[in-house]
Amino acid sequence: MRFLSLFSGIEAASVAWQPLGWECVAVSEIEPFSCAVLAHHYPHTPNLGDVTKITEDMIKSLGHIDIVVFGSPCQDLSVAGLRKGFAGERSGLFHTAIRIIRWARRHGGCRFALWENVYGAFSSSQGRDFAAVVEEMAGCRDIAVPKAGWGNEGAAVGDDGMLEWATLDAQWFGVAQRRRRVFA
Repeated sequence: MRFLSLFSGIEAASVAWQPLGWECVAVSEIEPFSCAVLAHHYPHTPNLGDVTKITEDMIKSLGHIDIVVFGSPCQDLSVAGLRKGFAGERSGLFHTAIRIIRWARRHGGCRFALWENVYGAFSSSQGRDFAAVVEEMAGCRDIAVPKAGWGNEGAAVGDDGMLEWATLDAQWFGVAQRRRRVFA
């Protein structure tokens, strides 16, 4: 499997997937410390830098991509933040990632995408931000927020494929803290 990692941080995806034989075709990161860690541990993996500056030709040049993994910025979705949701400058980068995924599908045959974010994504903008996730990732239109909220897991099928989501908590995996994250 060949993957593209957006908003890479210090590259947890490579730590998890390289032992499986998966290959990271490129990362995308701008924070200086994270970039230094990436350059040190993955010197042969290109860093595409700022996701807003990635072009369709850059994605095309990467060749075959099986999966795009991304944890778009959470600050505007988090209950600890100002709750601007996808209207916020940082969390709104989700839509930039979707554009890149579409290019990866068009030019690299990408079949999968994996998004990770904070639990507040379910309630941000009264649940409408997560409705946007479902619409964009599955290709659904006019998704209504469920009356009882999104719950902890679910699925949707649309024109672009099937989307499944679940909430996982770090405490279930040996970490001594409660850290719920949404994976879709």
